[in-house]
Amino acid sequence: MAARLCQKCIQTDRSCNKAWERLGHIKEKETAYKDAAENYEWAWKYSKESSPAIGYKLAFNYLKADRLVDAIDVCNKVLEKYPGYPKIRKEVLNKARSGLR
Repeated sequence: MAARLCQKCIQTDRSCNKAWERLGHIKEKETAYKDAAENYEWAWKYSKESSPAIGYKLAFNYLKADRLVDAIDVCNKVLEKYPGYPKIRKEVLNKARSGLR
């Protein structure tokens, strides 16, 4: 039901980053990390990469989908703008880096 409403919102306004974020959250709860990452990509794009929360969620889902390099890139972008953003370094960036080794 919620996913359908988000899709309807996106059909009306494709740049609605909140609808994309909600869809990402729904997919994340379904453990469909690849799909969640795709939705968070759109939310990140339409928020002009200015939301650290969306950046964190995107990086986290990249990590879960084994897209480690993408996760590291997003973490670096978030930390560049928000150096003190909590948890992203410890919970995503360090794990992605160690996964590459």
